[in-house]
Amino acid sequence: MCHGHAVKAFPAPAPAEPFDRTVAGFTWGDPAAEKTIAVLPDIYGCNPFYKGLSTLMAQKGARVHLVDTFYGLGDLPEATREAAFARRNKVDDKSFLDRFEQFCREEQVTGVVGVCLGGLYIFELARRGLSADLIGLYGFPQGLPNEDPLPVPFDYLPEVDQSFTMLVGRDDDSVGRDNIEKLEKMSPEVRAMTLKVYDGVGHNFLPLLDSDKHSERAIAEDARDRMLRTLL
Repeated sequence: MCHGHAVKAFPAPAPAEPFDRTVAGFTWGDPAAEKTIAVLPDIYGCNPFYKGLSTLMAQKGARVHLVDTFYGLGDLPEATREAAFARRNKVDDKSFLDRFEQFCREEQVTGVVGVCLGGLYIFELARRGLSADLIGLYGFPQGLPNEDPLPVPFDYLPEVDQSFTMLVGRDDDSVGRDNIEKLEKMSPEVRAMTLKVYDGVGHNFLPLLDSDKHSERAIAEDARDRMLRTLL
């Protein structure tokens, strides 16, 4: 589930500047850049995949903050779904997003991309009306269990005013195919949401940038390009 290894389609991660303010993470790019992007990763955290993505956007002229959602909770003892979820369950979602919102104001963030867990956060940031370009990949419209749970997106999406984009795969068994279908059916009622449902892929399709199959690679390239157009 979700991303871990670097992909050849992204540049090798450049050296980054660690930061620890209202949230913590790593920064790339010129402080004077016109665009300032925040990246909210999946349950595996700030790994080489996201560092490569951040380096790509910095090379294209942005200031990029890769946010460590799991700061202070330690490294994963092993790169397994079980270990990742055990650490994820220690994050208080509401309080984390409160701090992240403050960080966005302090750093004058112009765009946010969130993936998987970060995609759920994109739904919530849109609900809160964060003034930034927002795009999510494989977010959870049914919400996720948490000790400090967020509102369930299905319950509020028609009332959202802040524009955002969500990219999902029709065969996503992690989000649930029934939830993808429900999201697609309600999409006409969600004026603020631009939804793209890709046929033939499930969860975790962005690393298919390295796929040998043209059809898979074309989907990943389209998702990457939509993301970059939204943020840059």
